[in-house]
Amino acid sequence: MLYCNWISGPFVTAGFSIGVGSLLGWFAWRRIKDSSYPRTWEEVGEVSEILIYPLKSARAVRKKSAQASTCGFSCGYLEDRSFMVVTEKGAFITSRQAGTLATVVTQVEGSRLTLKAKGVDDLVVDIENDPDNKTVYEARLRGIPVAGVDCGDRAAQWLTEVLYRGETRVRLLYKGSHSRQVTSPKYFDFRNFCSRDRVYYADEGSYMVSSQSSLNDLNSRLEEPVTIENFRPNIVVRKSSPYDEDDWIYVKIGQVVLRRLKPCERCILVTVDPVTGERHPNMEPLTTLRKYRLLQDPPELAKRWARSPIFGVTMSIDKTGPIATGDKVYVARASRYSHLRGF
Repeated sequence: MLYCNWISGPFVTAGFSIGVGSLLGWFAWRRIKDSSYPRTWEEVGEVSEILIYPLKSARAVRKKSAQASTCGFSCGYLEDRSFMVVTEKGAFITSRQAGTLATVVTQVEGSRLTLKAKGVDDLVVDIENDPDNKTVYEARLRGIPVAGVDCGDRAAQWLTEVLYRGETRVRLLYKGSHSRQVTSPKYFDFRNFCSRDRVYYADEGSYMVSSQSSLNDLNSRLEEPVTIENFRPNIVVRKSSPYDEDDWIYVKIGQVVLRRLKPCERCILVTVDPVTGERHPNMEPLTTLRKYRLLQDPPELAKRWARSPIFGVTMSIDKTGPIATGDKVYVARASRYSHLRGF
């Protein structure tokens, strides 16, 4: 097991033991430059859920199988985070700003996107054939310039009414042929980002992986259990140990290989109920996660994430291919390999 001297100390709680050495091992691993791809893999569980979020911050679409592509899961026109709501000035909107967005149900049939919300007629957008879908719109996502095809005035009006009751005007963007390169956050040197990593409107990585056991452990600490949709993963793994994903540098499912970019730090978004769109009055599950899932080391990252507990893994993809529920999940660990790197 490899650890560097500059890493010491667990998460903030004496009672938390699972996954601590694993995560610290990952931080040690990222400093290793001369390495090789893992030759052996450890089976840790199987895929229990595949979730695709066509509209950023809206409800998930569950699938039994999907193609793991460069920019995220896809099933024809159903592509992860390929639509995004923005203000008329181009600022992106999530359920942090508009909780109702978390309740919007999406359906994709052929090239037709249907959005559903309580109390209003459905919105149908034909991605290929709607004459309104022509204008390329410039926007910003976390300060990063992005582009998309404006989906027209009908979509804009529908979302304006659903999200803001007409008080704040918004637009709906479709990724079209636009994608963007993912780069490491400027505040810390996450060295496993690669120039080929790309997304549509996801924040940092094309995949987020979590485990059912981690959710079960969290729920055992809560008075009101939450669902996995509070955390918006793309892949849920069952039969692994709680927080074992802290230690996964690579994940292999069939021919697909995912590469870890960074732990997934959590914010107020996880307190929004995906059914009602309302924030939990006691800021759960964020409040409980802060009791046992905060970093202390390395110091610069611990300071940055002082109020941001970890739950899940942000990943990119090295080998594309199909994934189905029930597929076995294999991993390479930071705690067991001293020389590893992504392709």
